[in-house]
Amino acid sequence: MDRNAITGIVLMTLLTVVYFSFFAPEPPPPPDNPSPAQESIMADATPNQDSVLEEVPEVVISPEAEDSAQQAEMVRTFGAFYQLVEGEEGSIEVSTDKLSLTIDNKGGAIREAFLNDFRTYDSLPLPVIQNHPNNRFSFEFLNGNKPLASSELFFTPSAKSLEVKGTDSATLVMRAAIDDERAIEQVYTFYGDRYDLGYEIRFLGMENILRTSTYYELDWTSYLPKTELSLTNMRQKTSIAYRMVNRVEKMTPSNEITEEVLKSSVDWVSFKSQFFSQILMADKDFRSGKVTMRTPESEEINRVMDASLKVDIARGAEISNKFQMFLGPNEYSTLSSYDRGLEEEMDLGWWFISFINIGTTYIFKFLEQYISNYGIIIIILAVLIRTMVLPLTFRSYKSMAKMRVLNATPEIKALDEKYKDDAQKLQMAKMGIYREMGVSMFGGCLPMLLSYPFLIALFFFFPQSVELRQQSFLWANDLSTYDSILSWDAQIPILSSIYGNHVSLFCLLMAISTMVYSYYQQKSQPNTGNAMFKYLPFIMPVFLLIFLNNYASGLSLYYLTSNLISISQTLLIRRTLNDEELLEQMRATSKAQKGKKGKKKSKGRLEKWMDSQQKKQQEILKQRQQAQGKSRSSRRKK
Repeated sequence: MDRNAITGIVLMTLLTVVYFSFFAPEPPPPPDNPSPAQESIMADATPNQDSVLEEVPEVVISPEAEDSAQQAEMVRTFGAFYQLVEGEEGSIEVSTDKLSLTIDNKGGAIREAFLNDFRTYDSLPLPVIQNHPNNRFSFEFLNGNKPLASSELFFTPSAKSLEVKGTDSATLVMRAAIDDERAIEQVYTFYGDRYDLGYEIRFLGMENILRTSTYYELDWTSYLPKTELSLTNMRQKTSIAYRMVNRVEKMTPSNEITEEVLKSSVDWVSFKSQFFSQILMADKDFRSGKVTMRTPESEEINRVMDASLKVDIARGAEISNKFQMFLGPNEYSTLSSYDRGLEEEMDLGWWFISFINIGTTYIFKFLEQYISNYGIIIIILAVLIRTMVLPLTFRSYKSMAKMRVLNATPEIKALDEKYKDDAQKLQMAKMGIYREMGVSMFGGCLPMLLSYPFLIALFFFFPQSVELRQQSFLWANDLSTYDSILSWDAQIPILSSIYGNHVSLFCLLMAISTMVYSYYQQKSQPNTGNAMFKYLPFIMPVFLLIFLNNYASGLSLYYLTSNLISISQTLLIRRTLNDEELLEQMRATSKAQKGKKGKKKSKGRLEKWMDSQQKKQQEILKQRQQAQGKSRSSRRKK
């Protein structure tokens, strides 16, 4: 149907409306000799003589005229697409090994999608796309000079349902046809054993309609559902990520409305939840866009994500844009297999920490081939890491034992008495003796510094590791969230906000083991005489107890196992060292140093730095004394 035909229909419709509204014939007058029945109807219709107003007969419009008027209005609003905005709503069911999807014929978009291999925390089918009335996936283009959205059109599916298994694939075409030559198509390609699907938007024979446009806009809104036990933990790990100019940007999780304008080309956009993501990838970059994230008050909705992306239009009889959708878990190996930087949406920590977490994912993948229980895998991981740093742990403990033995000697005690009023000189004197005896002040810190990156890395890794999700161990039903052995409904001020309304047993055991380990560490260290340092190691377990009570129980299990191994290593090393033998070794080292033609061992960097600081302080003190002396002399002269 061309433009002239449409114009003719519009004019005919308008003429029909005008004719029936103003020029329709009046009803015939009543007969001179009405029948009794007609007299009765006329009597009922005769107005009351007491009535002031005279009734005006209504103008009756036939149903055909009303239909013509509505059709004219639809033509004015939707142009050639007017016949596609009405229809009977229906849906198409699609099933693969990984996904179960429902696609609506109105709009042709995915209404909901479930992951077949996963369940929610309360054992319900897990929606990666939730069926929400305010969800939207639509593309809007200019129809002449008026915008038209695909969500307003009815599409005819090429199949009523699809089932795809294994390595097979199948295509579903959603077609909205104006006529035989002009149509809009949404083409979905499904794969049996994959979390992604192909998606293509086609404009066929519509170069005249789109002649004034260089792009169309893709509007995407998704209400991410609550799928985990802790909504707070979910929101901390939920954000929007996108890739621009070969770099991945991530919006900072916030409960406030957050908006970012994407001024340059965009490769992909991800609505990332704690464990699952919706990712839209473009074969050719989006021109630009805008993303918005907000947090609703509802306890059943995680966050609301919005993206508005501009898609370039290539001229031709067939205008086509291809995309790829990923609807699946945030699994590092799966995301990295696409070779588009999708794995960078995961928060694996700072660059040097992320390498540890990447290695941890591959260790998990290797061990799960032989061990089905992830609690045991976590314990093995802790054993591997503690065994790796065991040689350094032994050197650390030995270094601390040497310092403890030296601090009990008469030489050190004499220094304590001599410089009891000058802590800096006392420290410098002790460092000189430590150097002569072959003792390093930092020997005890090295293993701790090496173990910290692992502790920090796993702090990032465990709360978002989909491998641990719904994996049980002992009393914990899910190692990716807290293990509650006691809970209460009452809201206790301050306590409920920072600790929660439950007790996590793994976290409690971890805090106790940290306190025991701190006790043994303190016994092996030299006595500084400072009360603050005496109690400081016992503050950290309390802090961990409060902070990690709402965290993944798998993390607390790792810390607990690591502490138990460290305590065992400490007790074992203590049995292999003898204080008297250590003192003899150190005196022999000192004698050997003095026997080298009186040549002293050069000072370390720390000693040199402390020397320079001491000289600066002495210089400052000297200047103050001179200034005070001048001030006194000036006052005397006055």
